[in-house]
Amino acid sequence: MNFVKGLMASLVLVCSMLAAAQADEYVFTAPPREKPVQGKELYGPIAEFLTAKTGHTFTYKHPDNWLSYMKDMRMDKFDLVFDGPHFVSWRVAALEHTPLVRLPGKLEFVIISRKDNAKVSKLNDLSGKSICGHAPPNLATLTMQEQFKNPARQPRVEVVRGFKNVYKAMVARKCDAAVIPAKVYKKLNKSDEQKQTRVLFQSTGLPHQAISAATRIPTDAQQEMQAALLSPEGVAATEKLRKRFAGGKEMITTNKDEYKSYGYLLSDFWGFELNQAEPPKQLVTNELETHSSKETLEKPVNEDVAAAQ
Repeated sequence: MNFVKGLMASLVLVCSMLAAAQADEYVFTAPPREKPVQGKELYGPIAEFLTAKTGHTFTYKHPDNWLSYMKDMRMDKFDLVFDGPHFVSWRVAALEHTPLVRLPGKLEFVIISRKDNAKVSKLNDLSGKSICGHAPPNLATLTMQEQFKNPARQPRVEVVRGFKNVYKAMVARKCDAAVIPAKVYKKLNKSDEQKQTRVLFQSTGLPHQAISAATRIPTDAQQEMQAALLSPEGVAATEKLRKRFAGGKEMITTNKDEYKSYGYLLSDFWGFELNQAEPPKQLVTNELETHSSKETLEKPVNEDVAAAQ
């Protein structure tokens, strides 16, 4: 009898040890667009939810700044990351990350100027001039710079925080042009009774921000996480994130194919070089004299949305 009890106790101990060994710890992060307290409010509930659903421990880590965020990303220190398509694409190519879920819709940007600025009536006129925008690696700014293959001819970026403020600074003649999300422009242009601006350029759409997982997370766990994030409980856990970046729209499934070939946009940053000579055809964009696309400028979201990063 004592032998049987001892055997049972040993089996329980072994099972407990195996379970503990399988319950790995993972780091979840996102760009330092918010202050630490705000970051924890947005992403903390997601880490707690995934911990409860998978049996693994997910801890949200707020980056100190953009420099440390990009450095730690290069060094593959993150297990689960939520950020823009250029970063997701780079991790897919360089670190073999797997995108799990993403926000719906596309990210598109416009470069605009004042109609009364006779010196800037088309995109090429911006060479050597000033443009208001967010600091790189903001996707809007990187998209703009991509249109000027010769770095010496790129417009000089006047850094302004908040896309609404970027628009206002350009209208106030603090710069020759501005680069902002297309949805933001639609909202601001609609409220501008004088219609003071013109669109010089509009980009084609890139897939929205996504959550990607490192290879350290087992495939079965990744599949479990994907299903969990799309479940009613997952919708609740991502509520604040979705409200900030997608107007509350629910996340959808995604895959590596959606994020192929956008990582080259980060190639000017040390350590982010990829062996890709040209952008894919779907990224080729068109210079515009006027803006007539209703499909791409649909319902606007928060004008200061940092989805471009």
